[in-house]
Amino acid sequence: MAVSFDFDCEPDRVYELLTDPEFLVDRCLDLGELSAECEVTEEDGVTTIELTREVSRDLPKVLAKLFDSVQMMDMTEQWEEDGEGYTGEWTMKVRNQPVTISARFKLVATARGCCYTVNHSAKANILLVGKQVEKYILGQTADGARDELEYLAERV
Repeated sequence: MAVSFDFDCEPDRVYELLTDPEFLVDRCLDLGELSAECEVTEEDGVTTIELTREVSRDLPKVLAKLFDSVQMMDMTEQWEEDGEGYTGEWTMKVRNQPVTISARFKLVATARGCCYTVNHSAKANILLVGKQVEKYILGQTADGARDELEYLAERV
């Protein structure tokens, strides 16, 4: 599932905020997450973000029987410059659950500023309801990405 967002600024400004640990924690908390911790490292041209988030979600009845509404998620994200802007990928694992969300993203210059595009996928290794869980997760992830990008747009 793809989400794209256009910004009225240079890609470097968006990259600067999306790799700033203080900004990332503030964004998580301002958008209603219960807690967040972040560490950013740079090595050999790769910026790595380790972000732990505690979230609370209203789950559909079927999923509420399988999952606690409060979840801890561990995300690892990596960014690299690619000559046209930045590219990268991230993986998020839900602690104590057979659920993984991953994404590939790109941040490129446009005539009016820049565009960030992210393509999400989800894998839920759960018998009988795995596909239903994946569909729900992808919807939640896309909605969350839009909220995060709108939050970012207000700050660039």
